[in-house]
Amino acid sequence: MQTQSDIEALAYAKLKDAECLLANERFDSAYYLAGYAVELLLKARVCKTLGIPDFFDFDNTTKTKLKNESIITRPFKVHDFEQLIVLSGIFGEYQKEIKTNEIFVSHWAIVTEWNENSRYFTAINPDRVKKFLTSVKEVLQWIQKHL
Repeated sequence: MQTQSDIEALAYAKLKDAECLLANERFDSAYYLAGYAVELLLKARVCKTLGIPDFFDFDNTTKTKLKNESIITRPFKVHDFEQLIVLSGIFGEYQKEIKTNEIFVSHWAIVTEWNENSRYFTAINPDRVKKFLTSVKEVLQWIQKHL
């Protein structure tokens, strides 16, 4: 079972792995995993907001299904940070932060360059990865305040 706290722990484990990869000059993989840390922490917040006990259990064939479950759960199976901000229930807080915190805006802009296709990136500039991890940490702190 992947509870909210399990998903939070997984997010921080991915960040730790990304830092290890960065330290070992595995820049492409560090970038990819750090992005997943943000995605996972947002999904932990979605669990809290919607009372979903196991975020990754949507496809479990042994549990009771909703009539249109595959259609209902499709929006949750995304990697898009802005969509997850809305689904997480913290969009209002996000809007306030965007309007009042230029540093957050800067970090958010860097973090939202990531997408699931980042797994195919090669030869990412090491400075870009370092800056990305710094921004990821700042965004994770902001999300964590809302968990």
